[in-house]
Amino acid sequence: MGSMTTHQKIAPMGDKPRRLPRYTSYPTALEFSDLSPSLYQDWLRDLPDDQPISLYFHIPFCEKLCWFCGCFTKISNSMEPVQRYLDVLRAEISLIGGVTGRKRISHIHFGGGSPTIISAEQFTDLMALVGENFDILPDAEIAVEIDPRTCSEDKVKAYAASGVNRVSLGIQDFNPAVQEAINRVQSDQLIADNLRWFKQAGITNINFDLIYGMPRQTLETIEETVGKTNDFRPSRIALFGYAHVPWIKKHQQMMDKHHLPEQAERQAMFELASTKLQEFGYQAIGLDHFALPGDSLLVAREEGRMKRNFQGYSADPATTMIGFGASAIGSLPGGYAQNSPDLKAYSESLADGEIPVRRGLMVDAQDLMMRDVISTLMSNFAVDPWAIARAHKVDYDFEREGADLESLVAVGYMSKDGTSYRITEAGQPYLRAIATLFDQYFPQGTDIIDRCVHESEG
Repeated sequence: MGSMTTHQKIAPMGDKPRRLPRYTSYPTALEFSDLSPSLYQDWLRDLPDDQPISLYFHIPFCEKLCWFCGCFTKISNSMEPVQRYLDVLRAEISLIGGVTGRKRISHIHFGGGSPTIISAEQFTDLMALVGENFDILPDAEIAVEIDPRTCSEDKVKAYAASGVNRVSLGIQDFNPAVQEAINRVQSDQLIADNLRWFKQAGITNINFDLIYGMPRQTLETIEETVGKTNDFRPSRIALFGYAHVPWIKKHQQMMDKHHLPEQAERQAMFELASTKLQEFGYQAIGLDHFALPGDSLLVAREEGRMKRNFQGYSADPATTMIGFGASAIGSLPGGYAQNSPDLKAYSESLADGEIPVRRGLMVDAQDLMMRDVISTLMSNFAVDPWAIARAHKVDYDFEREGADLESLVAVGYMSKDGTSYRITEAGQPYLRAIATLFDQYFPQGTDIIDRCVHESEG
């Protein structure tokens, strides 16, 4: 690739500010357009044999609809459509495995929807097929997102027998009034039962997913939830901000009758939860994660191996992830590829023996360099963009970005040591806004300080 001293990809400033990306990918999914399945197939064939890869499986079904949910999912009161979907998913696994060959697997993640909607036998059979098509490494992390309401002791035993060694429980909030407002009622006893099953099965890497900024939440309910979380003592916690997008997710309108915390309230909730968790012995990691000493994510951060991907912060060594299932996104050296979110189109493609990819984005050397810059900043709160550009052998001057960085230093949001910049405590609430200054697709027409103060975290 030739010299890149101009900023060819900078997006024009629109009429309204964009919501700040979470940067679980770069470029973000907002930039995806039509992608040829044949191009994706070429990317799969070109995967190197000497590097492990990750697999993501999307299970887009739930028994009940949580009104806060922003995920791609369908409600099913019967197992028949779930079984039909699994039959199609199995066909995709066999098809992709035939293209890639028997690649080594360092990480497997089941997300949704609710992976716990599938039975113990269905999960066992699915993992057996994965093992037939791929070489799952002995130390691979195999993780499942858990809806405690649809989990069972039999399912947990099946997870353990299939090699699952990490689970993420969707807690969201322990307060009954908040649970009622978001249509996700689950008792403390139910959570205790789930944790007992995992402990008995030998699955000790437990994540809790918590959300702040939801209806009926107050500082008091947040403190209550954090206190109960500490009582259960999970090894890792993700603390996400609720994204209210009822114009996209119509079911979120069901919560409009309740007060939604404003931005200042949301920030106070996060700061309270963060402070309490650290008082309880959890260490803060990046934007929204916390972990107990010795957790693999903390170790990866200390060793400089932690990164940002579609699952948030990760210690996974793989640089390639293949997505399976309707709407699933994969990240490969050639770019991003997303399967059709339409279940009918997804199924029909595989019935015809065709890869069901519909959208995505080819990436170039500059994209990969900027992805590394943004991931490093999001993971470490510090970055030397010039050093990363040199490591990627990309000629890029960072003239505009450097001016923005100096503006952030001037107001105390960042500090500087040579060409390395670190976000200060005062600047940490604006991490995502600061990351946008390196985003070649994000509108750069606003002053970076104004962007920190006024853009929506979403």
